[in-house]
Amino acid sequence: MGNEDHVQDELDRLGRNVAETGEQVAAVIGRTGPIIGQAASGDNAISVSVSPGGMLRAVDIKPAVLGRHPDEVAREVVRLAAQATKIANSRMHSSLRQVMSANAAKSLTELGMPDEPVPHDREDEEFGGVLS
Repeated sequence: MGNEDHVQDELDRLGRNVAETGEQVAAVIGRTGPIIGQAASGDNAISVSVSPGGMLRAVDIKPAVLGRHPDEVAREVVRLAAQATKIANSRMHSSLRQVMSANAAKSLTELGMPDEPVPHDREDEEFGGVLS
């Protein structure tokens, strides 16, 4: 067997592994539904939903918030999005741990989706704690 055949066999094996892992991931997500993280201000006036990695899915701002300074609202949305991202990333790692290798989990971390501790409620001067 020549070197080219060996390389092709290895590429085929890797391709099968990727396809099998993809099917396993799809099965997990099919059972659990979409993986999202949600966070809300203590008064529930602002809530944010994100996908793993932090892509915004929804931002809900109640009318009572519209009287606040825009910079305050923006800071709160960014803070909530960061916390929701940690929640989504953690849920993704938890859901996929059974089908992913340690190297795959490391790759997710390197892509900006680390498995960080989920934030706990904290009091914030203006908006209150966060619900996870």
